[in-house]
Amino acid sequence: MRAKVTILCEGARGSLSKRLAPKLRLEEGRAPQVYAAGIKEVWQMPAGRVPKGRVIHTMGSPLDRHTFGGGFIYGMDHDRWSVGFVVGLDYWDPRTDPHGLFQAYKRHPFVASLLQGGSIVSYGAKAIPEGGHYSVPRLSWAGGLLCGDSAALLNSQRLKGVHLAMKSGMLAAETAFESLLAGTQDAETMRAYDRRVRASWIHEELWRVRNFHQGFERGLWMGMLDAGLQLVTGGLGFGNRPTWAPGQTRMRKLRELGIAPVSLEETQRRYDNVFTFTKVNDVFHSGTKHDEDQPSHLLVADTSVCATRCREEYGNPCQHFCPANVYEMVADGNGGGLKLKLNPSNCVHCKTCDIADPYQIITWVPPEGGGGPNYLYL
Repeated sequence: MRAKVTILCEGARGSLSKRLAPKLRLEEGRAPQVYAAGIKEVWQMPAGRVPKGRVIHTMGSPLDRHTFGGGFIYGMDHDRWSVGFVVGLDYWDPRTDPHGLFQAYKRHPFVASLLQGGSIVSYGAKAIPEGGHYSVPRLSWAGGLLCGDSAALLNSQRLKGVHLAMKSGMLAAETAFESLLAGTQDAETMRAYDRRVRASWIHEELWRVRNFHQGFERGLWMGMLDAGLQLVTGGLGFGNRPTWAPGQTRMRKLRELGIAPVSLEETQRRYDNVFTFTKVNDVFHSGTKHDEDQPSHLLVADTSVCATRCREEYGNPCQHFCPANVYEMVADGNGGGLKLKLNPSNCVHCKTCDIADPYQIITWVPPEGGGGPNYLYL
């Protein structure tokens, strides 16, 4: 299939965007993207319990002070709460489990009181691009444009990106239309889109929050102070931080931390599957469906790394950062060793594995047949 103009708006860590960026040098001179994983459930509550339009954002508990993240609770129509938790994928402890932290969040007395008497109706997870202004790539090339989360257009301070995706899509459409009228889609013609974005309120909004995520590199309390200062300094805070290390490089090794690995089975025993849920039960609530016999859409370049280096150095963090129980380390049948077992039919398409793997050997690709989660209420 050939098109005169291709506009990629495929979400965070887009499969095509990821492959094109190094070829076209779209990220040259930009800071590495930094991501977070958002885990969410929708709860049906008794009539009259949910004030529609209420917005609650929290930071801190149950995170330690070195890990970025926080919770959100939104009042929806039909007496439903949308409740979730976001964890920065630049965390230091390889045992960090975003799904598990979300379940612990629901046990907080304040959150538990809001959910008391309700029942879960839906579940989902998504990667969130939080690098902001300094990590926005070049947005155009001959015959192509980037929009939305694929272009890192997200306000990390307010956890909002849909409006930016819509506006960038409108500007991309204008550029594509003009290029068709002009009869040329060369790089210079398409560069009008970059200029449009810079001249729009997209640039203004991202500039005002350019240091938000980075401000928390020194911990929760300094981050909160920095974030408050940013509100009165137009985003400057304690100073601009135009570059940083990729998130997965901040994960430290077990030996360095002096901690022991934990198994997926150990962590899943904590949940009652009434108020808190195992990953498998939450996958059920996501409505995820894949053909069981289709080729795996999760490509691991070298599974021997999982059984050797990754097991020893990091304790196989994939079994923790995946919110859908896709990755399991099971007995290899050869005298006590372990091997990686994939459960791709569980995948909720959040792309966390593609991002957080410390060896960068996992690639998420779209599954055959269009399978995936069925988000009825998200």
